[in-house]
Amino acid sequence: MDGIIVSTERPTTVKTRIIASHQHVVRVDDESDKVTSAQEQVQLWMRIEKLLPQCDVVIFEDYDKGVLSAELIEKAVNLALKLNIPTVVDPKKRNFLAYQRVTLFKPNLKELREGLKVEVEAGNQSQVESAVTLLKNKLNAEGVMLTLSEHGVYIDFQQQKRKIPAHAREIADVSGAGDTVVSIAALCVALKLSPELIAELSNLGGGLVCQHVGVVPIDREELIQESKMLVQ
Repeated sequence: MDGIIVSTERPTTVKTRIIASHQHVVRVDDESDKVTSAQEQVQLWMRIEKLLPQCDVVIFEDYDKGVLSAELIEKAVNLALKLNIPTVVDPKKRNFLAYQRVTLFKPNLKELREGLKVEVEAGNQSQVESAVTLLKNKLNAEGVMLTLSEHGVYIDFQQQKRKIPAHAREIADVSGAGDTVVSIAALCVALKLSPELIAELSNLGGGLVCQHVGVVPIDREELIQESKMLVQ
């Protein structure tokens, strides 16, 4: 609760998901995505400045709802760099190229195409690698991990480039998959795990939550068991 800022100027986002036969059909959002006021930006920065030094890793989960501004992102990343705290980003279109010098940047294919204005086919490895290299250079980021849906994950981080294939699953609902992927990736970065492990574990977690209807937490034991199968 220490990091929550209450706004009197905007509603709380409410997402209504339509489910039919255990399949997620459509989502209707009731919200505001206007940029927060100058006063709210000041309040948020004061809270970040106080709490960030206590963190092991910082996740920018950017939903493009107007809370994160380019200025706020720059200040938070600079503070994290000063304190040697890694930063991991799940981006959206509005601030896509504002995340300069972050540790790990995790777009999906749609976000990559829109952010760089390039055509990339998920199954074309040469295109994927070129686009990720371009993005990494534009952001001056340490690494990029691109999620490719049924084509898996591609990571370019710490002088390692790896393509991790997706695991065959019965998909019920993709809600929360991206959040799960970036959360696991951030924990792995904080633990200084290898790029391959970061991608493998994140890929596993994202796939596991897709087997369940609705937004669900990852089951630790299930993730551990599936992880053990990777090394057998």
